[in-house]
Amino acid sequence: MMNRGRPHAMRPLATGCLLIAGAIASSTAHANCQMANLATYHIGQTTFVDVHNGVAEGEVVRTGSADGEGKVLLVCEAGDAHFRGRWQNGQTTTDPVPLTVRGRPSGFGIRLTLQENGGGPIRTFPHDFTQTFRQGETVTSNDDVVGYEIVRLSGPVEFGNVDPGAIAQANVEQPDGELVVFRSMEIFTMIFRRPACSISAETLNQTVKLGDYNPSNFATADRATPWVDFRLRVEECLEPVGMIAKFTFGMPSDADADLPEVFSMAGSGSKNVGLELGDEDHRTMEPGKPIQLNALGTGKDFVFAARLRETRPSVEGGGAFVRPVRVQVDFN
Repeated sequence: MMNRGRPHAMRPLATGCLLIAGAIASSTAHANCQMANLATYHIGQTTFVDVHNGVAEGEVVRTGSADGEGKVLLVCEAGDAHFRGRWQNGQTTTDPVPLTVRGRPSGFGIRLTLQENGGGPIRTFPHDFTQTFRQGETVTSNDDVVGYEIVRLSGPVEFGNVDPGAIAQANVEQPDGELVVFRSMEIFTMIFRRPACSISAETLNQTVKLGDYNPSNFATADRATPWVDFRLRVEECLEPVGMIAKFTFGMPSDADADLPEVFSMAGSGSKNVGLELGDEDHRTMEPGKPIQLNALGTGKDFVFAARLRETRPSVEGGGAFVRPVRVQVDFN
């Protein structure tokens, strides 16, 4: 007898749909920008900045700007271009870059900003950004504004012309990694100047009283009356060290005909007598001939002296007199 086995059940095959997910990143071409012109922005066009050692660290002592010249700077292909603004000395922070005078630290630094085409973001140096271009689109210097701030740093102030030359630049990166500089920011003529000094009007217009004398008072070794001191007070002078004050009393035409080193007293009623002026050490100051002294600080006094002196034998006459003397003071 033949055994029949149980028939096997038919199982359906498993079926399904496998989904493969993913994305292909689209890429934007790296634009190749060719330079047409270099734009130079002059920081300081014979710009005087009055400074002194008392300026607090961090204080801004001057602001200004340099404008673009309306040139086409770059002509770009379609794509993204990467731009950089960099300090010439390689500094990588936005802190003020130190400025020098005759190669020495000036005690001041500079910050820079760039705003292109009179609008858009104001970028501080250093900076980086990317810009997308259409084929043939250009970068120009139309209405560019390079702003600057001069900031007090630590250390003593060095007065004089700031060392000229490039301090920052803007460049664009080429597809091969080359950097093309198309903007240059340069110190042109900037001078750190001492504040002006002055003498008080009150002391410049004073009356020096020599007192009463008679001919017998000239019977001395100097044939002159005693010296009487007078003072010219400094109203303001914040930075006297290194400065010279030049004083000129009268004019050459004020000289006495017989003794040119003194001032003529013609018309005073006395004969053979002149007015002699001297410095603090009683050295004679001739009419119209300048003398140079080291400048003094605010509130201090320059000391001078005056007396009457016989011009030839012998003094005659007498009476009261007033002798105006012109005074000119120059600080350098």
